[in-house]
Amino acid sequence: MAQPKTSREDQLLEVATRLFKEKGYHNTSMQDIADGLGVQKASLYYYIESKEHLLRQLLRRAAAILGTQIDEIYEAELPPAEKLCQALQNHAVTMMEHLNLVSVYLSEYRNLPPRQREQILDTRKHYERVLIRILEDGIASGDFRPVNVKMTMLGLLGMFNWTHQWFSPDGELSPQEIAAILTDLAMRGLMAGPIA
Repeated sequence: MAQPKTSREDQLLEVATRLFKEKGYHNTSMQDIADGLGVQKASLYYYIESKEHLLRQLLRRAAAILGTQIDEIYEAELPPAEKLCQALQNHAVTMMEHLNLVSVYLSEYRNLPPRQREQILDTRKHYERVLIRILEDGIASGDFRPVNVKMTMLGLLGMFNWTHQWFSPDGELSPQEIAAILTDLAMRGLMAGPIA
């Protein structure tokens, strides 16, 4: 069965993502994007209004991908430790499977005008609040030792988000294997009792 063809819009987003990661948003011109796509520069405006509009689309897509399952995980009938384990593994794998997009998301959101930046940051803040609730639930249940939940959440995200700096798809470990290692490290630092 033949694979569906990638739409021109998807190709445009893919090229822009790669170029924004490699060169940065400010150093990437519309001409660079047109050249990467193999079209005339004027043709780009059929799909997008501006480079800023393109960045907004990419950042919204990244926010949606990263936040896809966090609410589902929180609402699941699972103990807090299992929720956190699932959330962290999902976060790590998503980071590595969407490496260029996540890299742009983490480094280029500051280039949006304040209102659009706040919209992107609202999604990030929601994600952080859910992780904090999972940590608070785990402390209340006795699964996790008492910790400063805000600092713990920031530390966990820092560790997992940094994978975009060093992960290589050609490396010896898969995203799932790396996610398991990082999640194990995180969980061992949090658990109240002995860990099997």
